Amino acid sequence: MYRDILTTCWSIKEVNKNLTDRKSTSDFSIKYLKNACSVLAEQMRKISKSMPQEVIEVVDKKGGKKSFTMHEVAEMLYDTRKIVELNLIDNISLWAKARLAA
Repeated sequence: MYRDILTTCWSIKEVNKNLTDRKSTSDFSIKYLKNACSVLAEQMRKISKSMPQEVIEVVDKKGGKKSFTMHEVAEMLYDTRKIVELNLIDNISLWAKARLAA
């Protein structure tokens, strides 16, 4: 499951990084990003069911730390502002890498 989460996060980051490079496909890229975030949200929901006490510590753009449950993170993945504000994809990646290494 952690590898799937890492793969999804990687694909989101790659498409986002290349979004400005490909004007002709930007609509497709935005649609892909929304779908990928939905897939990631579903992955996070599955983890929240099996590990209800699991939290992700998020460092926001201002350097503040906050902890969120997997369910809260899954819901935030539908809010573009939250994704950017909390650097959510990178924080999920870091969390998944740590769990994979454990």
